[in-house]
Amino acid sequence: MLNRRQWLAGSAAALLPALPALARAPLTAAQVPGIYRRKVGDIEVTAILDGYVPLGAKSYMGGDAGEVSRLVAEAGLTEALPTSVNAFVVNTKDRTYLLDTGSGAWTGMGDTMGRAEANLRAAGIEPAQIDAVILTHAHPDHAEGLVTAQKAARFPNAEVVIHETEYAFWHDDGILSRVPAEMKPFFASARGALAPYAARTRKVKAGEIAPGLTLEDAPGHTPGHSVLRLSSGKEQVLLVGDCVHNVAIQTARPEITFVFDGDGAQAAASRRRVLDMIAADGIPFSGAHMPFPGFGTVKKNGNAFRFVPAEWSYTL
Repeated sequence: MLNRRQWLAGSAAALLPALPALARAPLTAAQVPGIYRRKVGDIEVTAILDGYVPLGAKSYMGGDAGEVSRLVAEAGLTEALPTSVNAFVVNTKDRTYLLDTGSGAWTGMGDTMGRAEANLRAAGIEPAQIDAVILTHAHPDHAEGLVTAQKAARFPNAEVVIHETEYAFWHDDGILSRVPAEMKPFFASARGALAPYAARTRKVKAGEIAPGLTLEDAPGHTPGHSVLRLSSGKEQVLLVGDCVHNVAIQTARPEITFVFDGDGAQAAASRRRVLDMIAADGIPFSGAHMPFPGFGTVKKNGNAFRFVPAEWSYTL
């Protein structure tokens, strides 16, 4: 004996056509391309992810015993500290610039990097469309992307813009002869990456390098390490290179240094000065090792700082 509910359900099922089985979305086992865009006035900035490198908590020095581990734990991070490697495309009305290049075919710190060119293409940008590559400094994870695995120029139409102090440091044979053996491959890397661009390298001092683009001194990590200020109308963004390697550790304790800092005390002083400026002026910033895409700002927190991530840019 059917009740009313059963009768209605059966009648509806009889009247409806059979629905095709829906295809199941397959597992991809792959992340989406690392691309993120935001505007700075009339300038369009595209963050490009090259990959990541596990830098490890032991790469950070200074502070009280156990302080780095405490800061890592408080931030909900692991001691392995997988760290983004980021580059940035800067599109003005007239030219297309690339700030840093990622690691290219270099595998000196593992095989989790080297995706910048693929992500550049995924963003609709071809290497031949880059008018200039600006380097914050010439460490491999920033400059090796200048060249292919065959050591040819990856960006056929680009000039390279680099601080004159940075260029001179890596090309000084006297310095090379005195550095420890473990540093010598870094010199070979910088020289090899820059060599194909020898006839189109512009060595500059701090100052405006193009309309709306200003290179500013931030030495310590390397002698000529620089940050790039973007300005358009009333808006600004600061791209700080390696001033910050880990935002959880080095905003809470700016004096904590990184193992690859050439001059740790100078790097810490540059970091504090840059963070002070960001906090005072409320400038958005990102950097080469901020958690991708890394945009945000900092607020003063006593004698230190607190990072405030930016909201997603829903429109351009």
